[in-house]
Amino acid sequence: MTDKNGIYLSVDGDDAVRVIVGNGTKIQTDRIKVSDELIGELEYDMSNYEIVLEHIIEETEPLDDIGAYSEEQFTAVSDTALELADGVRENDLTTGVLLRATIHKLLDFEDDGTAMCLMTMMNAIVEALREPLDTRYILYKYLKSRSEFDTHEEWLRTNILPEGYFFRRDYPCEIINYDLFTNEPKLSQVFFFDNYTDYFVFLFLKFAEQQRRVLECPCCGKLFVPKSNRAEIYCDRVLVDGKTCKQIAPKLARKLKQRNDPLFEEYEKAKNRNYKRVERYENANGNSSVMRLTFNEYKAWLDKANEIKRLYLQGLVTAKELRNIIEELN
Repeated sequence: MTDKNGIYLSVDGDDAVRVIVGNGTKIQTDRIKVSDELIGELEYDMSNYEIVLEHIIEETEPLDDIGAYSEEQFTAVSDTALELADGVRENDLTTGVLLRATIHKLLDFEDDGTAMCLMTMMNAIVEALREPLDTRYILYKYLKSRSEFDTHEEWLRTNILPEGYFFRRDYPCEIINYDLFTNEPKLSQVFFFDNYTDYFVFLFLKFAEQQRRVLECPCCGKLFVPKSNRAEIYCDRVLVDGKTCKQIAPKLARKLKQRNDPLFEEYEKAKNRNYKRVERYENANGNSSVMRLTFNEYKAWLDKANEIKRLYLQGLVTAKELRNIIEELN
């Protein structure tokens, strides 16, 4: 089970065992929660990743008006792509490993010595690097929409089933002779992934099977999966000074209600307006007339805006500072 680079996964409900393989050896074996892996992937700030990707795209431009490309140009693009994957891996092991596995697979090609071949391969590398950005937005859109429906069935019928084509992909399966959960002898089903989108879409489908809720924490603005069917409003993320949103938010909510500050209404309008801009941009398919605002840019702004809002409620920043962040993307 270590002859390929990527991730092996065995799933049982929300529990999973993940075996990460690189260069033909096991890097890490761990037990994870499907829901934690899925939601946690949306936490990483990939703003710098986008900047490097834009640089790589610039490097794939032809060297002259005739459309010439060079081996050195291709080598520079592929090397930078692998360095980017390794940089991501320092903070996001899963994504880094999957990116490197995909790029290595792309580099295993027969070069016919033509400029067209080099161009095709560089474009394929760029598309592979785009996948995490595109997929993160789609996953966020689907998960966020779950918070807007009362029932699992309504969510499936309205949001998921109409776009079923997105989920129609191959999930290679292997049979091994032991149970990854217990290490006991057993014929077990293990799925293998060397592609970012396939891995996280598979997790999304496994999560959807569980029929669990997704909520948006009013305190930190991030998505979370309630641990029970009880009425939960805030998440368990540690926000400040070792205290979680659940511990801090009720007091902040009282302050919010008492102040009746029009700035908070402006904040909510800005949050909705900017997310609509993301939807338009992500669905524009490169239409240059649509104002740019990527999902990762929006998420970076939202995290910062939520923090400034919290500090404002605590009297630690001024109204001007809150208004500045509210209007930052205008």
